[in-house]
Amino acid sequence: MIRLRVKQAAEKQGVASAADLARRTGVAFATANRLWKNELGSEGDRGIGLLTLWRVAQALDVKVADLYEEDWLARRTALAGTAHSAAG
Repeated sequence: MIRLRVKQAAEKQGVASAADLARRTGVAFATANRLWKNELGSEGDRGIGLLTLWRVAQALDVKVADLYEEDWLARRTALAGTAHSAAG
């Protein structure tokens, strides 16, 4: 599982809000707001494209890899649920 760190990276660069992020990056406010709130992975969610993350990284002068981290606990929990489903 991936957890976005866009808000943390943006705040380090002086970005104060999702609206400010949208202005600086040129992405739609709705997308910037989802990134800011880390609202990804819900059912029916299209996700965030790599190009969008690249645009955000360029605007913030960071690497794309600085915008996310792997959530090992969530991954381990998901894998454990899969193992139980397969065993049962």
